[in-house]
Amino acid sequence: MGTSSGVWTLFTNGASNMKGSGLGTVLKPPTGDMIRQSIKTARLTNNEAEYEVMIADLELAKGLGAEVIEAKCDSLLVVNQVNGNFEVREDMMQRYLDKIQVTLHCFKEWTLVHIPRELNSEADALANMGSSAEQDNILPGAVV
Repeated sequence: MGTSSGVWTLFTNGASNMKGSGLGTVLKPPTGDMIRQSIKTARLTNNEAEYEVMIADLELAKGLGAEVIEAKCDSLLVVNQVNGNFEVREDMMQRYLDKIQVTLHCFKEWTLVHIPRELNSEADALANMGSSAEQDNILPGAVV
């Protein structure tokens, strides 16, 4: 079986504080080692950081051959906007949502579920690590 067979599980979290913003990723392929990333970005709001990490992680999973993805996120706003339960009222959030929907169409199947923060502790720690890292290597905001 190739790496694309089976469900890829994705845990994402974005964090923002006075020092900056960070994105945390834990990507579990059906077989093989987990991929963990902590990325520092330019200053974002918490909601922007949550969307940025989700888009970057979906693109990473697709690039690695994932066809079926189960994404887990502790942001009620992002989960409910992507799943169509919450209305989007801000232009910036709508642009993020549009980008996520385009990316999700690349997968054969996908689900996005809300999980409590305590079940997302590894991605949360990676995001916080990125948000409090020094300013040396800052990635610009990704998509919009």
